[in-house]
Amino acid sequence: MGENSEYYNSLRQKRRKDTESIKNILPQHTHGFVEECLLKYQESTALNYAQDILFFYGFLKEKNPLCKNLEIKDIPFEVVENLGPQDINEFQNYVASGHKPDKKGNVKPAKERAIARKMAAVRNYYKYLIKYDYLKIDPTVKAAVKKKEKVKKDIRRLYPDQVQLLMDSVAAVNSASYHSKVMSEPTAKRDLAIVTLLLNTGIRVSECAGLDLSDINFDENTITIVRKGGDEDHLYINEIIRNTLRDYINHERPSLLNDSEEPALFISLQHKRLSIRSIQYMISKYGKNTGLTQKLTPHKLRRTYGTALYNRTSDIYMVADVLGHKDVNTTVKHYAAIEEEHKRQASQVDVYGTDDNQDND
Repeated sequence: MGENSEYYNSLRQKRRKDTESIKNILPQHTHGFVEECLLKYQESTALNYAQDILFFYGFLKEKNPLCKNLEIKDIPFEVVENLGPQDINEFQNYVASGHKPDKKGNVKPAKERAIARKMAAVRNYYKYLIKYDYLKIDPTVKAAVKKKEKVKKDIRRLYPDQVQLLMDSVAAVNSASYHSKVMSEPTAKRDLAIVTLLLNTGIRVSECAGLDLSDINFDENTITIVRKGGDEDHLYINEIIRNTLRDYINHERPSLLNDSEEPALFISLQHKRLSIRSIQYMISKYGKNTGLTQKLTPHKLRRTYGTALYNRTSDIYMVADVLGHKDVNTTVKHYAAIEEEHKRQASQVDVYGTDDNQDND
């Protein structure tokens, strides 16, 4: 149950194992950094750092003439020791050029967020080397840093009429094809329960996929979830959520099970825990069936809930708490567009009733 459930324990073990596997591909002089990451951070963060450092050494193998004929694990420390700010800049441009082909085989430039993430790993790696006196000069300090421009983006969310269309589509098992409709019918109650849960709590797709049946407490009207950072949290659920969950649990979940001991709340047609990717696909499918022009994602449902809650309460701290943001500034950043809308509305409010007075003249 919660963070100590079999699912989360196995997930942590897998991430730790994957991190160890990457460590074995890397040169010996990086092992201490990877091991420190496993001690300092959540398993998912440590794995991300290990992957990014592996990417960095892949860059050195590809671009540095001294490393072309070497395996990554055989790249000597002297190569890292002799890198300067210009080399770090070259790495940033290497990341920016993009490396993941899309479905058509085209490689698109990397987003700034991807560059920043990989640079965060490299900077931390060099800080580690400086801290333990392996190096005296950190080349990342003088490397170029792109100035962040404040760009106000519209919040990608559904409007109330779109929410209703989506709910109607899921409830009626509307599908673009007969085959899709047939495939969706055995899991119609499950799909409705998931969409209802996401739209009425704003939980992340990973938090939804990680739910066990024992995490639902109908007596206290709560669910227990494991947040992004690994902390356990309890959320209250409304009557709409309770009704759809009960309907799914009592009338559909048993037919999806092969093993009555399966702890997962949401079960796939393969009779096992529904994966994050499967939930993403299901949400996208219903988005298309509803006629939405832009791809529908679980995160868009999360933002839809956050926006609706803020519009009703104007309480940014409540929104931050319910969405699980540790820093309210994160919430402010995401929902700044609503603040602008409120300011525009405020400019049109006749707070002193002068229009009424003019009408009476």
